[in-house]
Amino acid sequence: MTDWSHAMGAYTKKLRLRDRKLTKTSIIHAATEEFASCGPNGTSLNKIARRAGCSKAIIYRYFGRKEDLYRHILLLNYAELSRLEMMGKQEEITSVEDLLIAILTDLFRFNLSHPAFARLVAWENLNGGKYLDATEAKSAREPGLQRLRAIFTKAKKMGLVRNDLDVNKFVYALQAITVVYFSNRYTMKLLTGIDFESPSTIDDFIRFYASILAHGIANKKEEINE
Repeated sequence: MTDWSHAMGAYTKKLRLRDRKLTKTSIIHAATEEFASCGPNGTSLNKIARRAGCSKAIIYRYFGRKEDLYRHILLLNYAELSRLEMMGKQEEITSVEDLLIAILTDLFRFNLSHPAFARLVAWENLNGGKYLDATEAKSAREPGLQRLRAIFTKAKKMGLVRNDLDVNKFVYALQAITVVYFSNRYTMKLLTGIDFESPSTIDDFIRFYASILAHGIANKKEEINE
């Protein structure tokens, strides 16, 4: 093979890889929107293919059945949430309230940049969690949860939080607060008139949640920043 032929072959391969990556990305984006809007039972691979601008056969080739693609989307979101949580910013724990503000800020930032997440989780819960594989889901989500558990375990050893704090339950409570905020924001806006998507409102709620949670878990012997 000549140098020219080798170079052309490498270039062609590079183009194919790039096109494959772009196609997969388009499918993931289209599927995320379809599943978030209609749930796994309310959409089809045909709809996703039309939205992604590809054939159903391509989706089968890359992701398998509709249920496989749906599960893949869920796992991608869980893995991304785990990747973004804290990001090593809170290396030194200064106060319980500041720690909670940092954690909640990351959780809210993730939901703002992944608006489909709360709806995807809602659909999966409505379906009894039947599409997620427990082992795969734990593998995707565990790094973030483990990081948060370690942070609160450290805070407990430092005497900043109560010794009887159930770290697992508290970490799950933080997730629940955030998901409910974003899953209920439209109906609550109608009921209260509060613009829950406003940056200032989000900042106020983060600080409000951090304040009341800090008073609930802080070691009473330690001063909580007001």
